[in-house]
Amino acid sequence: MTTAPIPEHELKPGNWYYGALCECTRLNAVCEDLYNGKTEDQHLTLSPPISIRCECGRVTHADTLQKYRRTPN
Repeated sequence: MTTAPIPEHELKPGNWYYGALCECTRLNAVCEDLYNGKTEDQHLTLSPPISIRCECGRVTHADTLQKYRRTPN
């Protein structure tokens, strides 16, 4: 099963997300960080791994998601 990332237009400026980097260099957000960046965890380990389909069409297989902050407008 393949997961679709959160669409760009739904990402909130300044919020924290967990995502995976695609080969095309796009960072695909999969879920929002419910603690809004207030924890020291920089990664979320997944078991089992997930597949994420990027807008470019590539599929990334991830067992770890990276925490990042969406840049404010």
